[in-house]
Amino acid sequence: MDVVGGIMKKGLAVIYDPHNLYQFVWYYCNSGKTKKWDALCLPNADKGEYMHSFCDRADIFENVFCDDTEFWGLPNSRKVVLFMQMVVYFIIGRRTTFCQKLLRNYVDLDDYDEMVVIADVGLVSGACVALGKEKKVVILEDGINDYNRRLKKIPLSRIKSPYAWQGFLLSVMGYCSPGWFELSTDKYCIKYASQPDMMNYTNYREIRLLYEDEGTDAQLFDELLRRIYPELNIYDFNSINAIVFTRPLDDFVDDDEKYVKRLWKYISKEYKSILLKKHPREKEGYSFNSDIKVVEVNKELPAEVLLPYLKGKEVIVVMTSSIMLYFKSFSLFSKVIVFDGYYKESQNSNANSKSPDIEEMRAICERFCKGFYQIDII
Repeated sequence: MDVVGGIMKKGLAVIYDPHNLYQFVWYYCNSGKTKKWDALCLPNADKGEYMHSFCDRADIFENVFCDDTEFWGLPNSRKVVLFMQMVVYFIIGRRTTFCQKLLRNYVDLDDYDEMVVIADVGLVSGACVALGKEKKVVILEDGINDYNRRLKKIPLSRIKSPYAWQGFLLSVMGYCSPGWFELSTDKYCIKYASQPDMMNYTNYREIRLLYEDEGTDAQLFDELLRRIYPELNIYDFNSINAIVFTRPLDDFVDDDEKYVKRLWKYISKEYKSILLKKHPREKEGYSFNSDIKVVEVNKELPAEVLLPYLKGKEVIVVMTSSIMLYFKSFSLFSKVIVFDGYYKESQNSNANSKSPDIEEMRAICERFCKGFYQIDII
C-alpha cells in the first residue's frame, strides 16, 4: 500500500457514468491495486445517472460517496454567485484554495494523494485537475472530443453563445474547460488515451496508453467486470457470429423506417447468431428473421465492457461511433454500415442534426481504426 509520511494515503475516483467506471476499473487493475480507493459518484449533466450501486458492486472502494449537486443545473442566480466567487479567488491568486474548498464539500481532501477523473470539463473534475501540483491527478479518456484541437479563443461562429463564453472564461481562469478550451492546469496531470499518437492536444505532464496489456491484471479485470455487470455471465460469446452496435437513425432523418428494415435484412442474410447492442437513446425495434438467434444487450452495460470478449468475432457498426476508438486496442476488425441515400435525405430533413457523408465517415475510420475496418454500403 502507498504510504506518505507514515500515513496511509488513498485515491479518489470521480465517477459519472458507465464508460467512466469501466475505464477506472481498468486503471485499477493496471496501476491502482496497491492503493485503497474511495469513489465520488455525481450525476452526469442532465442525464442524472448515478453509479453508486455499480461502484458498491465492484467492491474495490472503501467508501462510495454520492451527491446530487449538478452545477450546470443550478438556478442562474446561484451560478452567478458561484462564478463571482471564482473570479475573486482567481484575482487574489487563490484559485487552488477555492478548488480545495469545493472538493471538501464532498470528501475529506486530506485523505487522498491521488485523484482519477474523466476529462477536465466538469467543475468538480476541473477542481481535481487544478490540484495537480500537489497530488497525482490522472485524466482518463472521454471520447472522440479528446482528439480535437483545444480552442484558445471563442470562434466567431460561437461568439454569441453563452456556453462558449462560460467555457472560455472558466478555462482562462484555470478552473475547468466546458467547451474544450485549453486549460493550463492540464500540464500537471497524466493523461490516458487509447491512441496517444493521434492526440492533437498534448498539454499534459505525460500521455500514457489506455488499455495497455502490459502490467494489467487481466484475470482481475475480468472478475471485476463480471461482478459489476453480472449479465456478462449469461452472454454466450462463443456461440455468436457477430455483435451489432446500432445508433438512433432518426437523429438525421425524419423517417428512418426504411433504413431500419434495410439493416435487419442485411444482418438476417449474413449472420445466424448475434449480440445486439443498441444505443441508449435508440427506440427502434428490429424484426430479424426467425432463424436468427438475437440476444439484446442490457442498455446499462457500456459498449466497452464487451470488447475484451469479442476477439475473433465480426463487429458491425452502424455508421460511425466513438466505440471505434478502442477497436485497435482489442485487435477487433469492424464492418461499418453506410446507408445508400441516407446522407442526401438527411440534408433535406427537418431533423436536428445532419448526417456526415461517406468521405467524412471514412476519414474518421482512417484516423482511429486504420487497417481494422471496411465500409459496407447497403
